[in-house]
Amino acid sequence: MNTKVILSVLFAAVFAGEGPSNCYRTCSGVASEWMVGDVTGGDNKGMVKVSVDLTACGFASPPHVQAMLSGRQYNIQTKGASSGIRKLSKSGFDLNIHKHMTDNNYQITVQEAMSSNSKWELYWTASGYGC
Repeated sequence: MNTKVILSVLFAAVFAGEGPSNCYRTCSGVASEWMVGDVTGGDNKGMVKVSVDLTACGFASPPHVQAMLSGRQYNIQTKGASSGIRKLSKSGFDLNIHKHMTDNNYQITVQEAMSSNSKWELYWTASGYGC
């Protein structure tokens, strides 16, 4: 009877995409190499993105990712820090950030995101199984 229960739990864990607790890992870092975002309207303004390489983390499947945008200016009221993730895989992800202020028609650019005045940084944490 006990063997059936253990096998059932292991079988359920496999189908749930989970692994043994000794295989669970968390990896974190800071990304600040901004590039033109996926949708800019042709003028390369309004959206920037960053690509995060997770290969050193050794995930066996796409992990759960949390992200936070830090900066000195223009990082307030942005869109995408937690919902702009694209191309999530076990080896990495892209994250798009949108910033457009209608009051003065300001749109973020790669140069502004990387400038010492703005100093945008994406703090990220990824958690998942490595086996």
